[in-house]
Amino acid sequence: MDKKDTSKSSNKAYIILFIIGLILFIPSAIISHTHQLKGLEARIFYDINNLPNTYKTVVLWTSSALGAYYPIVLCVGIPLIFRYYRLAWRFFVTVGGAGAVAEIAKRIVREPRPVVLLKGHLHERAIEKGLTSFPSAHESVATAMALTLWLILPNKWKWISVLWIIIVGFSRIYLGVHTPLDIVGGFGVGAMAVSFVKLLPDKIKTKCKLDDHKPLLQKGW
Repeated sequence: MDKKDTSKSSNKAYIILFIIGLILFIPSAIISHTHQLKGLEARIFYDINNLPNTYKTVVLWTSSALGAYYPIVLCVGIPLIFRYYRLAWRFFVTVGGAGAVAEIAKRIVREPRPVVLLKGHLHERAIEKGLTSFPSAHESVATAMALTLWLILPNKWKWISVLWIIIVGFSRIYLGVHTPLDIVGGFGVGAMAVSFVKLLPDKIKTKCKLDDHKPLLQKGW
């Protein structure tokens, strides 16, 4: 398979990923906008949230280590230190885009946190400053980081990206700060952000240093 065929195959995969992200995001946003947590979603929430407090400290650290500002700084900073500028820039653009879209969606949907939706009948193991819940910004940026990391991982290590996404989603529900649909929506945002960058026209990607003509792990620009 030549480079053109490989590029077309890659584009198809990211078109599918973008569509999946959109399909997951829109319905979950519509449902979350009703400001209710019931039925199957409530059952899933309680199944995870009711797990023993034994895991609280580990999950708190894991949630921060994989879905907050620290991993963003590391994902951008470490490549910069080793002069992998394209990789650092790719992380910055995809994560920044995912975070921006998540914040815009929060202002539109305005879903209250689970503690409000459930009138305090839950295990609230963390306090979030933001009052709006949908989508999970942690899951959005974690997905963007994990799927960007996917691009440079050897095939035998790509499972790390999948595990990363799942762990952050699980942790946010366990801590009581997000509903399952918040996580689904967050994944959708992250997947769309990564796909959008990959599917930009070649001229724009080249001009913005987001093209794949040079390996992400090549030093310099």
